[in-house]
Amino acid sequence: MANEKNVALTYRQFAARGATPTAITGMIYDVAIDSLHRAIRAIDEGKIEDRVKATNKFFAAIAELRSALDFERGGVVARRLGRFYQIARAEIFSAGIRIDRSVFESYARMFGELREAWRQVEKDHADAPAAAETAPVRTVTAPPEEPEPARSRWSA
Repeated sequence: MANEKNVALTYRQFAARGATPTAITGMIYDVAIDSLHRAIRAIDEGKIEDRVKATNKFFAAIAELRSALDFERGGVVARRLGRFYQIARAEIFSAGIRIDRSVFESYARMFGELREAWRQVEKDHADAPAAAETAPVRTVTAPPEEPEPARSRWSA
């Protein structure tokens, strides 16, 4: 949970400094990819704690990416990305338990390809600044904390 808050805080800080939502999304992809590479190194070096930390940071990054999706305006693309993030989380979680380096490598490649797509979107926006200035921007905030479960007043 702390990592999710750190990623969300960093997102808001960059947004406050004037970074575009597209640039911030790219930065979060960079965090996800770097985290996967760190996890791979930790697997190679047999460092369980480092692998867990890197994996948790990856989970925080994809949680932030998922929370930024606008399913109404994003349509099919947003739904597919959301599903991809869910599958990535589940498969990386499972690979962490099995210590399956190949799954981490596979997702590092896939996230790298998506990152390149976001670079192209950034470039396209830079080439057309007038269009980017008039495009509506959605502000993203950290997901709300889970509410405490209702406590029963029943006692034995």
